[in-house]
Amino acid sequence: MEQKPIALESEAGFRVLFEYATISILVISEAGDIELANTCAETLFGYQPSELLGQPIEVLIPEDLRSRHVHHRTHYFDKPKARPMGVGMELFARKKSGEVFPVAISLGHYELDTEKLAVAFVTDITDQVKAKKLVAEREAWFRNMADNSPVMIWVSDAGKNCTYFNNTWLSFTGRTIGDEMGSGWAAGVHPDDLEKCLFAFSAAFDARLSFVREYRLRRADGQYRWIQDTGKPTYSDAVFTGYIGTSNDIHDQRAMKDELEQLVRTRTNELYQALDREKEMNEMKSRFVSMASHEFRTPLSIVLSSASLIEQYVSSGGDERVGRHLRRIQSSVNNLTNILNDFLSIDKLEQGNVEVEYETFGMEGFLKEVVEDVGAVRKREQQVKIEHLGEREITLDQKKLRYILLNLVSNSLKYSPEGGQVFVKSMALEKRVIVSVRDCGIGIPEEEQKFMFNKFFRAKNTGNIQGTGLGLTIVKRYVDLMGGSVSFTSKPGEGTTFMIDVPTVGML
Repeated sequence: MEQKPIALESEAGFRVLFEYATISILVISEAGDIELANTCAETLFGYQPSELLGQPIEVLIPEDLRSRHVHHRTHYFDKPKARPMGVGMELFARKKSGEVFPVAISLGHYELDTEKLAVAFVTDITDQVKAKKLVAEREAWFRNMADNSPVMIWVSDAGKNCTYFNNTWLSFTGRTIGDEMGSGWAAGVHPDDLEKCLFAFSAAFDARLSFVREYRLRRADGQYRWIQDTGKPTYSDAVFTGYIGTSNDIHDQRAMKDELEQLVRTRTNELYQALDREKEMNEMKSRFVSMASHEFRTPLSIVLSSASLIEQYVSSGGDERVGRHLRRIQSSVNNLTNILNDFLSIDKLEQGNVEVEYETFGMEGFLKEVVEDVGAVRKREQQVKIEHLGEREITLDQKKLRYILLNLVSNSLKYSPEGGQVFVKSMALEKRVIVSVRDCGIGIPEEEQKFMFNKFFRAKNTGNIQGTGLGLTIVKRYVDLMGGSVSFTSKPGEGTTFMIDVPTVGML
């Protein structure tokens, strides 16, 4: 039987609108037959042109839903009105191939020659359903991950209202999700921290900035615990959607930090007290060394003076034994005086009570005086040869230079054999003076050379030769004080050469 087209089909405007619509359109009679189907509908359902015409609408319904659809269709024609179909329900359609797919349908109606007709606008929502399913799966995954996370997680919307708290948060606070939603979570913040906490959140929120804040949050057992809260803004298609944040209980770490800081303060105070005690002990030691040195020097001066007088008294008697013992007394007193002088010098240097005092003097005459002063240290047939080059007069601290050279020359004599020679050479340049002292003595073991300027250090090959181990320390300090440098080279059994290089104030 040939299907008679309805009159409206002949209208050109309707035909253009109907055929070229990008949505599938079906016109159904009250009997449930398909009166019209546009090209989009035929393509969607997989039918050839005009193949759907005259067929019951139920051919486009999944088989298990067809009987119910007949009932819904009959009910619609009883009270037809424009509306979406199946509000709140999932709707499915069936293609010619039997494939079932999700659709969205809107219904309309009209009458033509007293015949009731329904118009169905059908949209394939397969992609939307897949996207919605994916979003739902991702949300479920996120919630599952968040609810099982060991850290507390929260989410807020664009209106500063919290919309989600994970199970870890709820377990910590002992409150329900309903209690915490919106701004309800703030009820658990310590009163002393609340204002600052809310201000930090609001300020970061308004500026769309990430933030880190610390505050105390009441735990389920009523104890307030320090929490570190980290929040970051979230966006969807470049549109701000709110914040997501994590909260960690840092109470124990903070308590440990406070404990460590207190321990550091305690240890620092103890250290300062120890330093004060050390300083006090050093001051006492310095006072003792100064007092003892002066107290020793007075009787030593008397002994030395008396020995000289006795030597004069007995000189006419010709008893060589008495003279020999007197010279021994004088030598011992001089050695002890030198030791006391070394202690006094090192003590003043350590206290910073030594200053450079410049004066102008003749270098060659100065060297001769130094050689004369070490005469008592010379062994039999030892010689000291001096040589000066350059300017005749220099401006330096004569006292300190004298001590330096006396120490270096006397060491060369002490550690050289009888008949040995010591060479003292000075060179006065435009802005500095260089002095070297060379001997052919016992030398310094190579492995011990790095310790030579340490206090109280004496090389192992010095044997029973007298010395305090302070002389070279004082030499180094004096040279440093004058802005110069001191160095040496030495080979055991061949001798040692010391060299000092100090700047001068100016040549006259």
